[in-house]
Amino acid sequence: MTRMETRDTIHRMIGASVRTAARLSGRDAAVSGILSGLRHLRDVVVSQGGEDAARIFDDQVREHILGRLLVTMKGAPEPITVLLPKAVYAEPRAGAIMRDVSESCLVLNTVARDEGVFTHTLTGLLEQLVDQLGGLPKWSDLEDALKVAEPSWTWESSPIKGDVTIH
Repeated sequence: MTRMETRDTIHRMIGASVRTAARLSGRDAAVSGILSGLRHLRDVVVSQGGEDAARIFDDQVREHILGRLLVTMKGAPEPITVLLPKAVYAEPRAGAIMRDVSESCLVLNTVARDEGVFTHTLTGLLEQLVDQLGGLPKWSDLEDALKVAEPSWTWESSPIKGDVTIH
């Protein structure tokens, strides 16, 4: 697969997962799920590379958001920033869906020749976050949301309850 085909495939997988989460649980839950997927990526980075790697991950997220902000500023008199929903951690089903797609992308990353799959996963999740929010989140809010611990669960206490097939 070419780099562009890989990017498109990953973005389609993420988009389909977000649409499923939103259809099952609503937009705010989809935002919650996307944040859960991003936290999962960050947790993997921390477990593999420690806090220095986490800072690099956070910098990549900040650069992406700031890049979008600069593009937005060109076309609008002032940037459109939005708040993250208050109940952003309340929907476990959407979180499970988005952690699953993040994990699937991480599996693809293990057979890739470079870190492009990881980067496409990160940018795909961030683009979906902006789309679902209808604007750009404030960096400080997003930074705090990425550092919140994910709730742990076992298959027996799974939030899925047969609604979605996990691959």
